This record gives sequence, structure tokens and C-alpha cells, in this order.
Amino acid sequence: MMEGFDKDGWIYTNRKFASYTNLPEGDYVFKVKGANGDGIWNEAGISLNIKVLPPWWRTIWAYILYFFVFASVVFSIDRFQRRRLLTKAKETAKLNEAELRAQIAEAENERKSKELEEARQLQLAMLPKELPNIPNLDIAVYMQTATEVGGDYYDFHVGMDGTLTVVIGDATGHGLNAGTIVTATKSLFSTHAANPDILFTFSEISRCIKGMKFKRLTMCLSLLKIEGNNLRMSAAGMPPALIYRDNKKEIEEIMLKGMPLGATDKFPYELSETKLGRGDTILLSSDGFPELFNEKKEMFGYDRVKETFSSVADRSSEKIIEHLKNTANEWSGGKDPDDDVTFVVLKMK
Repeated sequence: MMEGFDKDGWIYTNRKFASYTNLPEGDYVFKVKGANGDGIWNEAGISLNIKVLPPWWRTIWAYILYFFVFASVVFSIDRFQRRRLLTKAKETAKLNEAELRAQIAEAENERKSKELEEARQLQLAMLPKELPNIPNLDIAVYMQTATEVGGDYYDFHVGMDGTLTVVIGDATGHGLNAGTIVTATKSLFSTHAANPDILFTFSEISRCIKGMKFKRLTMCLSLLKIEGNNLRMSAAGMPPALIYRDNKKEIEEIMLKGMPLGATDKFPYELSETKLGRGDTILLSSDGFPELFNEKKEMFGYDRVKETFSSVADRSSEKIIEHLKNTANEWSGGKDPDDDVTFVVLKMK
């Protein structure tokens, strides 16, 4: 009998051995007793203590190992989940931050767009609402503003003696600063337009703009006075004035070199004087037209300006403006210009 295993007690057998297989781990007592031929039993018998050890995978060390392995797996999964959640949280934070930045940028762009539009309207408000009504002159003007606030400007003044003063200008740069320069120039022109001394007017405007300390911001300007058939003009950094001589059917170019107003003190500006005849036509423009680019990145150029003007110079001022405007639009492919495009046309009647 194997105590702890044989549930039914003693096993009687004529064999001289007992076989036990697959004994669970634990403590056992194997007992043996026998009988002689007369059926007398040995009551005392013998016993053998047996200890069956568990397999290594069910030992205490194995369970300790299992615990540490399980704990390591749980810890690794926890760390992985934490990293995943942290990464997700960071991505979410980045998305939220990017969205917030986009909203801030959009709001800032809207604010700037609103300010630029207000500055554009201010720039346009600086222009004369009506053209002068001069008996011997046919006058037409045109301005196409760039996508950003530019610095083109034109204005007129009619003196008590009938002298017409015309100014066309282009502030360096774009944006609010250029609009500020235009505003200042408008005010200075209104103050000095009646002065017959063009060079003195240039000197005063230049001095005042330089005194505003706008750093590199200056004002290119052409100023001319027409008294009867006499023309006097000076220029500071502007494209040449073109005069179509009706009697010769030729284009005369008046190129006057000079630094933009506000760039330096006491610059020796040139003064040009000439006579105008019946049918003579003056074209003043900013550099937005000759420096207009087409889709092939080709610049329109000053030679094309002269050719274009020459082809229609015998027409009315309005017709000339219309042709120049259409030419500019065709050259740029209908795109908005990068710089303001401004024309002033004066035709002697």
C-alpha cells in the first residue's frame, strides 16, 4: 500500500514487486506486509518513506521566475501604453497648437488685409476726385493698384493765373509705409503747388520727407507746370516724360536724372523748359508699366512704351489711356500687377 495514493487501502498480490507511475509530487509511505503458507500475516511489516519532487517548471524558483516574467511583461505593456498615450497626447497637442497657430495666423492675416485695404482706400482718397477743366488741355488719368498697397500718386493744381501744376510720383516700397509717404507728399504738394519755383518745391518736399526719418523710404516724383503753351518740369527718379510732337509725328523723350526726394539734402535737380504746340501730347507714367512682366518673365521695357504711345498719340487722351491699359493687361495675361500702374496724359488742343 502507498499511503497518500492508494485510496482503497491494501493491495493483495502474488507478485514480488509493485509498480507506480506518474506519481504526483508529494510525500508518500510505501508499506509492505506478507503472509506465510498457513495464512499468518506479518503485522509489523516494513515501510519506506518516499518523496516525489515536482518538475522544475513547478518549483518555487520557477514560480518566482514566472512572477518576474509576468511582472516584466506587464511593466513593458504599461510602458508601451504610456509611451503610446504620451505620443498620441503630444501629436494631439501639436495638432491643437498648429490649429491654434493657423487660427491666429488667419486672424492676423485678416487684420493685416483689413489694414491694407484701409491703407489702399486712403491711398485712393489722396487722388483728386475731379480732373482740372483747362480750356486748351485734354486730360485723362488711370491707376491700377497692385495687390498690396503701393505708392503711386498723381495730383493737379490750378493756380489763380491759370497755371496747371501736375505731379506724378511713386513711393519706394509697398505697404503702409508707402501709403504714409504718399500722404505726406500729398500734404506737401498742396502746400507748395502754387509756388512757381519747381526746384524750391523739390527741395522743400525732399527736406520734409528726409526729416520724417523713414530710413530708406523715399518718393520718386515728376512735377511739371503748363502755363499757356509753356512747359517747365523737373523729375526725381521717375521714368522719362514722353512728348508726342504732332507737327513732326515724333516722340520726344525728356530724361531728367535725379535722386528720389528724401534720399539726400540739396540735390541739384535739373529743370527742363519747352514749348507745346497744338496736338502735342504728354505721357507721364510710373515704372509699373515699363517694368511689367509677362508669362515668359519678359519685361515690357521703355522702348515698347514709346512704341505703344507713338501708335495712338494722335488720339484723344481717353483713347490713349484705354489703349495703354489694354496693352498692359494683354502683356501681363490679365494678372494683377506687382506694382501700381499709373498714367497721366495731357493733350494740347
